[in-house]
Amino acid sequence: MESQKVTKDMTIGEVVNKYPESSTIMLSYGLHCVGCAVNPYESIENGCLGHGIDENTINKLVHEINKKLENKEERISKKITITKNAADKFKEFMKEENKENCAIKLQVIDTGSTLQYTLDFTDHQSKNEEEFEENGIKIFVEKSQIELIKGTQIDYIENERGSGFKIENLNQNSGGCGTGCGCH
Repeated sequence: MESQKVTKDMTIGEVVNKYPESSTIMLSYGLHCVGCAVNPYESIENGCLGHGIDENTINKLVHEINKKLENKEERISKKITITKNAADKFKEFMKEENKENCAIKLQVIDTGSTLQYTLDFTDHQSKNEEEFEENGIKIFVEKSQIELIKGTQIDYIENERGSGFKIENLNQNSGGCGTGCGCH
């Protein structure tokens, strides 16, 4: 078994500083010490016990944090992840636009402070592009941009505010696909 990145004897402040995504998990378990002045000195276990959280629940909390970190590492090593929801939507758009034999070209624009992404249909791969495939969707990316896309997930979301492709990069400050996406 692999060693855990987070253990219950680590301080809350140490864990939150190193793994900011852990704070939402701690809060969901009722451990509100993530913003407390004593979090650099108090272990996860002591903080939980101080809030009346039992040992079994503490172990579940630590396990959930480690699972989230494991999933993050898996995504980062994969370069690009396309969710099933996004793949289904790409296929739907391809059918609507009579581009069922096309792939998706992902381009990254580094503005210096964030990354912006564009998605377009393409029917050929240039010699300067690398191909990725997941959930039946081929994506072409310029070889010079491979390091920029490492850890990227493409999803399609629909909610009360609207719908669209959401591009999240675990290694970069990122934004979603803009209106010039070409896939709408």
